[in-house]
Amino acid sequence: MTEYIPLHLDWPGCLNVRDLGGLPLTGGGTIRERVLVRSDCPSYLTDDGVVAATDYGLSRIIDLRRPDEIDRWPSRLGGLPAHLHLPVQEPDDPEEGPWVHLYAGLLDRRPELFARAVAAVADAPEGPVLVHCAAGKDRTGLVVALALTLVGADADALADDYEITNERLAPRYAQLADEPDYDRPVGRLVPPTREVILGALEHLRTRHGSVEAYLAQGGLTPGHVRALRTRLVG
Repeated sequence: MTEYIPLHLDWPGCLNVRDLGGLPLTGGGTIRERVLVRSDCPSYLTDDGVVAATDYGLSRIIDLRRPDEIDRWPSRLGGLPAHLHLPVQEPDDPEEGPWVHLYAGLLDRRPELFARAVAAVADAPEGPVLVHCAAGKDRTGLVVALALTLVGADADALADDYEITNERLAPRYAQLADEPDYDRPVGRLVPPTREVILGALEHLRTRHGSVEAYLAQGGLTPGHVRALRTRLVG
């Protein structure tokens, strides 16, 4: 397998920005550079960070957060024409714990929303597509994992990329843990391991037969899958 060297991007203010180019495929080759980027929330961007992000030539920005999150923490890229708000949750959806149940619940409840997000990567105009949520870990991790799995990404490399987020967000975890008014479950500050994302993908295979079958149930078409493969692999 080709060694995966993460391509971290310096967008000041954000801690967890990676171009997924170079991630290995199971049959050889890698994901192309400058086609798929993941990040934490652009609300953290400084002025220099906004410049760095816009200079990267983003063709589409997919914001997976709920409306209440956007109201509370507006994206500094939200005014760009490339911005799309495509939440993968409805406002009243519960969030279970621990991690494995959280991810399974998100996926099982809203296949149409996850399919819509993956389709938005597939049919974006030419150029890098940014996918983000709040931390760039859970919802972003799922959408990115679904897209990468569809095009044949190596599962171990995919899990490695997922777990890199823990290291990148460690300073923010430490800061949040010290804030008395932090309104998320304390358990969510315990970083999830690679087994969490691998378990979520296995859950889809067990319940639906494959990731592609799950997304097809939500409305993803064979045309979307072909476009995604062309975009990410070439």
